[in-house]
Amino acid sequence: MTALVLGFGAFRDVLDNPSSRLARSIDGRIVGVRQTILRGFEMPVSYERCFDQTLALAAEHRPAFVLGFGVAAGRVAALVESTARNRANHTIADVDGSFISEHGSGPLQIESRYAASLANALGLGCSPDAGEYVCNSWMYRVLRAGLPAAFVHLPAEGLDADRVAEGFGRFLDAEFARG
Repeated sequence: MTALVLGFGAFRDVLDNPSSRLARSIDGRIVGVRQTILRGFEMPVSYERCFDQTLALAAEHRPAFVLGFGVAAGRVAALVESTARNRANHTIADVDGSFISEHGSGPLQIESRYAASLANALGLGCSPDAGEYVCNSWMYRVLRAGLPAAFVHLPAEGLDADRVAEGFGRFLDAEFARG
């Protein structure tokens, strides 16, 4: 079994994104009783390219699960996002200079059915709002595409890779033991 771990690259004032460092440091690890191989990659902070890259990686690796990470520099703790919304802050451009305000027609919000169990396995809390920037857009579009996925916002100092790998392994074992 394979799982994708994706983190965002540099943008605006964040030149060394802890979410990218985390994803890359987890790449190649084998976790849990099910011996799941984690494949870690960096995504661009681009409304279109991050989603396109995720779909391409999912087609290539056929993951059982996709876990996204992003940085929320103002936060003091990492939180698993439970809800993504069909909205974006149309005044803040991504790294490509693109702006969006919504993701076309579709539900106003999408819940991640995995948020609570992932938060429990990682020893984190949950947040009910993934924001209005590329992280929210990624989560909304990935869930809408039907990929089994969740998203975690990190504080500026990041999160320990060993803790994440061990907790993610427990999560995957529990989720996929259920079938």
